Amino acid sequence: MADNKQEQLERIFLSALVYNRTGVLLRVASLFARRGYNVISLTVAETENPLYSRITIVSDVEPYKFMQVERQLSKLEDVIKVVKLNEGKLISSELLLIKVHATNSRRTAVLKTINGFGAKVKDIGHTTITAELTGLTSLIDKFIEKMTKHGIIELSRSGLTALEKGDTGINGITE
Repeated sequence: MADNKQEQLERIFLSALVYNRTGVLLRVASLFARRGYNVISLTVAETENPLYSRITIVSDVEPYKFMQVERQLSKLEDVIKVVKLNEGKLISSELLLIKVHATNSRRTAVLKTINGFGAKVKDIGHTTITAELTGLTSLIDKFIEKMTKHGIIELSRSGLTALEKGDTGINGITE
């Protein structure tokens, strides 16, 4: 039964322009939680105008319920605009910081893996190396898989952040 429900879910990418105020993120996340939708990824940061923040949400929802979620998000007091980003029409990236074991005998192999993915070395400790990689979620996943053989100590992912391709922005202004 649970598998059948999984098959009915569609991965959605939403971008919301909101006022940069205390509690906005909580209200947006609560809307998804109250409906039982798992948030796969959620990022938020101030925009080019410090009065506003952009929230990028990736979630799995039933296709027929998307419009309801979008309308309910739009009704929130601090939400200015909500846009569904079509997967083929978005530019997205994710950030990963990862710390792995790298004793003297393994350093060369670890560095080879890091360089092979175009990642950056951020720190070299006595027995560890910390690297940074940005890119598509699929690239991040593959990098983590390769780094597993070196022994991951810890990692942190930013979650997906995205913009719509083309000349318009979420605020509707074109140059």
